[in-house]
Amino acid sequence: MNSSASWSFATRTADCRRGAITSPLALGIGVVLAMGLVGHFLVGGISNLLGGFMDETVELDVLMTQAVRAPFVHSVLERGEIQSSSNIEVRCQVRGRTSSSAVNILEIVPEGSWVEKGDFLVRLDDSQLQNQLIQQQIVSSNSEAAVIEAEATLDSARLALSEYDEGTFKEQLASQQSSVFVAEENKRRAQEYITYSKRLAERGYIPEAQLEADMFALEKAKQELGVAETKLEVLSKFTREKMLTQLKAAIRTATAKLQSRRKTLELDQKQLAEYEDQITKCMIHAPIAGQVVYANKRSRSSSSGVLIEEGMPVRERQAIIQLPDPKKMQVTAKVHESRIGFIKIGQTADLKLDAMPELPLTGTVIEVSEYPLPPISAYMSHVKEYEVMIEVDAPPSDLRPGMTAEVNLLVDAIDNALQVPIEAIVQRGEEFFCAVPLAAGGVETREVTVGIANETDLIIEDGLSDGESIVLNVTDPTVLELLELPEQE
Repeated sequence: MNSSASWSFATRTADCRRGAITSPLALGIGVVLAMGLVGHFLVGGISNLLGGFMDETVELDVLMTQAVRAPFVHSVLERGEIQSSSNIEVRCQVRGRTSSSAVNILEIVPEGSWVEKGDFLVRLDDSQLQNQLIQQQIVSSNSEAAVIEAEATLDSARLALSEYDEGTFKEQLASQQSSVFVAEENKRRAQEYITYSKRLAERGYIPEAQLEADMFALEKAKQELGVAETKLEVLSKFTREKMLTQLKAAIRTATAKLQSRRKTLELDQKQLAEYEDQITKCMIHAPIAGQVVYANKRSRSSSSGVLIEEGMPVRERQAIIQLPDPKKMQVTAKVHESRIGFIKIGQTADLKLDAMPELPLTGTVIEVSEYPLPPISAYMSHVKEYEVMIEVDAPPSDLRPGMTAEVNLLVDAIDNALQVPIEAIVQRGEEFFCAVPLAAGGVETREVTVGIANETDLIIEDGLSDGESIVLNVTDPTVLELLELPEQE
């Protein structure tokens, strides 16, 4: 026994739910089709749709749509952040006493300020460096005094050498030569006396004792001459060499000490200059003109991270401020792994700024990361995202780094494609089906051939015609019971 079944339903056209079809003409067609479809079901009666299928009245919410020909856009929609592809980073150049030491920011120009080359940017705390500078000035002064003393010692050593070799030695040499000369003369005279005394003694003119005395005087003169000659030889051969060696050694010692003191002074002055340079680097000025952007870095896993503001510490080589080039802007977007395969270098993208939604922008994909980004937390380790860089075409002057943008990456575009909403198609294995209402009542389970899809719509290559109505919520369990589908494996 067949009886009519009544449905409570609502109709919906595909044009009204496709983000890609937004022209006034397409919207108008959709409204007309929707009104016609509603009128058809209201006039003809819902019982005709299910006539002969059910033996009792069934209350169903059935949503209808149509297969329509319209432009089809396959795009990937993500969100990204505006950055400059050419940033001049202003870094802290003040060294800490240890690798973990930092200096505090005492004053910093407000973020977003426009600065010219040479304008003030940041002032870092230099109080500790000032104390170190005073201590180093004392050390350097002491080292300078030590150098002066060492130079005087070296000059004295050199003078002592010249004094001995050109003065003292010659004086001693002349004195000793004079002693030898006197001793020789004394010996000669003693020799003459002894000859004369011997003659007198032979004749008995002098006593024997006088002769012995003259002989003793001769021997004494010989001894004195030998001593004088020995002293002269020692002075010439040994004493002079010894003194020259000692004096030259004193010069070398003084020279070495002077070099050591000078090296110490050089190091101390270098340290002093370094403190002065570090103090100078505590006052940072703009290397180029641009807009100030703080180099803040937020952690992906928490709200913590690097924060730039007055009173916060910064380490050596840490970026404090970025001065982006406003003529070279890009968007950094994160694309899920399920869609990253669609993204290629050279693809175009439509950009919509949250701050300026009325400003249309376009861009071009310039880089697609080969490796996923680190997960934001251990709980999200299964989510894989890849970084995509989009260069902004002709960026406006009021575009600012850090702005958030909606990125619509164009994958494919077809001017005229037959398409239906994705939810109007049910899949069984490798086959696809839709529910087509029959004029005589009931629905037809129709297999269709599908093409590419975007996030909302699916291209129909075969099985439906333009304007043909189908059930939208075909996956509703109550609707599925009416379809003749292959059993799922």
